[in-house]
Amino acid sequence: MLKASLILLCSLMMSAFSIADTYPSRPVKMITGYPPGAATDLYGRAISKQLSESMGQPFVFENRVGAAGTVAAEALVRSTPDGYLILNTASQIVINPFVQKLSFNTEKDLIPVAQTIAVSYVLLTGPNFPASNLVEFVDHVKKNPKKLNYGSYGNGSGPHLAMAMLQKAAGFEVQHIQYRGSAQVLTALMAGEIDMAFDTTTTTLELIKAGKLKPIAIGGPKSAELLPSVPPIAQTYPGFNCDGWQGVFVPAGTPKEIVKKLFEEMNKIRLSAEFRALTSSRGVTVVNTTQEQFADYFKSELKKYEKVVKENNIYLD
Repeated sequence: MLKASLILLCSLMMSAFSIADTYPSRPVKMITGYPPGAATDLYGRAISKQLSESMGQPFVFENRVGAAGTVAAEALVRSTPDGYLILNTASQIVINPFVQKLSFNTEKDLIPVAQTIAVSYVLLTGPNFPASNLVEFVDHVKKNPKKLNYGSYGNGSGPHLAMAMLQKAAGFEVQHIQYRGSAQVLTALMAGEIDMAFDTTTTTLELIKAGKLKPIAIGGPKSAELLPSVPPIAQTYPGFNCDGWQGVFVPAGTPKEIVKKLFEEMNKIRLSAEFRALTSSRGVTVVNTTQEQFADYFKSELKKYEKVVKENNIYLD
């Protein structure tokens, strides 16, 4: 009996080593649910390029756009869990389950492999808005109830939920105006068509430096590296956090050995000078957490946004 158990154990160990040693034995496809030129496209392509170089097989990058990233996530979930289709996506993935009907369970059907970056949302106004900090901002908005408005990429988007969180925390109300994307929101903000908006440091940094947008506060828990003088909202409203992020996922059922190997390679990329050079000039923070820490963070983000969506009765058009 003992001999048989030892043989089985050795067989399982040899099988695990074999999987890790031979993966990948053919080209791997990395997909994203966002279009060329988007931040997930930029960093995803950089990651796939370095994985190709380090793992000895092509990591082919592909855009599968639609439904706020859901088309790509669904393709991943329906794929064979063998590590040959992986997903690079944004934090919208933890919002989608609560604002639209999905054909899969986000928490159960996806395995978080590695968080790659975090990017802060910034609360922005036009340059002539009569407030320069969060206290003045909230005071002005409260003195003008329901007279002011804000723009976002649409119902259920990160900037929409960020403003919903701020309205609840600060106790004010502003009208929501939807646009097709970030470029349209920022154009409207600079033209004075809307009064305020949340957007990421990645897309707004140069406009802020040029004086075309005024940063009021940072949505993440600490000031952004390239905007050190702009304080976080959490300084006034403790616990506030609407950071965006990106990460890599595989479908549930993927062998642990492959998940581990992908994480190890992703970790090398996060630490590489090439990847850090790409992120440092764009107001983006490289995240160095373990696979287990990312999995825990992923679950906590799902819980956070489930609460925000329910409290504000938000849905995706």
